[in-house]
Amino acid sequence: MAVNQSDHANNQFDFIDNQTRIAYSAILDAQTKLMPAICLLGFATNFLSLLVFLQPSLRRLSCSVYLAVKAISDFLFLLTVFIIWLSRVELEVFDTTGICQIVVFVSYYAAFVSIWLAVTLTIENLLCVIKPWYVQRTCNTYSAAIITFVIGVLGILLYHFSLWNNGVRSIYTNPGALQNVTNISRTADNNEFVVTAGDLNFRDQRGLGISANGTKNSTSDNMMKSLLNIEAVEICMQLEEFNQFIEATTYIDSLMTLFVPLIILAVTNALIVILAVRSTRRRIRLSQQKGQYQLPGTHLANHRHSSASLETQASRFLFAVSMTTLLFHLPSHMVRLKSLVLSFTAMDVLLQRIFETLYYTHYAIGLFVYLIFGINFRKVFFELVCRKPVH
Repeated sequence: MAVNQSDHANNQFDFIDNQTRIAYSAILDAQTKLMPAICLLGFATNFLSLLVFLQPSLRRLSCSVYLAVKAISDFLFLLTVFIIWLSRVELEVFDTTGICQIVVFVSYYAAFVSIWLAVTLTIENLLCVIKPWYVQRTCNTYSAAIITFVIGVLGILLYHFSLWNNGVRSIYTNPGALQNVTNISRTADNNEFVVTAGDLNFRDQRGLGISANGTKNSTSDNMMKSLLNIEAVEICMQLEEFNQFIEATTYIDSLMTLFVPLIILAVTNALIVILAVRSTRRRIRLSQQKGQYQLPGTHLANHRHSSASLETQASRFLFAVSMTTLLFHLPSHMVRLKSLVLSFTAMDVLLQRIFETLYYTHYAIGLFVYLIFGINFRKVFFELVCRKPVH
């Protein structure tokens, strides 16, 4: 899922009433103030997470490979969010040829890699619950590197289109009157200027009749722009000549970063919960049957119990990572799903911005999830920060 390219113009939706427009503007203003904080937090947390996962005691684990690469992809995604946010404060870095295409591609690519690494971790966690011996034999750093490489290549193949179907185009704007003016022309009798700006009818103070619909003829563009105080704004946007292709890629992106991964995450996590509950009940039942008797193989049994405990800790850690991804992605994707199947309502437009902020926040909080649920991660983190062993 790419970042929102429509941040330049908050008039992209047909609002039902003025109250909705006011609410939307308030939410957009709040989001504009929150986004730099989220991005800067994410830059720091993802950098620290990467450092921890690269430490010798953790980098030999397959999950550390996935999470280290995920930290990089999350960092890159937030970087694209930050660059687009600059447009809101009139620093038009994004609306530059070259940067426009690269930022859009990286936003698609980083989101794809991040979600599929989370899916891979969840599947590995399920295998760990079902067949721990299989995981110990096959889930190593070598296989993790291969899987990560495959995900990276697939991302390039799926989203390279964003490098050539996006570009910078001039949009004529008049903040005091017309919005998104894309064409200015005279009528056949030269008595009236025609301004293409959606379904608008406008008459300026000088009595020039402005119709929103008309044919393109010879124009006095400069004079008209001067009369209406119209300015040309360079905007990074999807190119009109690729409209049909863009529609197809929207469904492909929705399938690859919305439907398939979220369904896998939901089903896999549900199975993990069911299996964990069954395993807990079985252990309780066996413990009750054994009672207080001590068998000759107690030392071996304790060793096995210790190994099982470590596997349980790892499983809980990966489950927390997976569930966090699911919970933070699901609301935004549900609104997006509705927009694809049905039509937007005023409430959907408001919820989109709120859930979009929640979605972006997920890319910045991985470190806190790892610290709360990862015992080994927490230990290595504090050893790295404090520069001394932690017991």
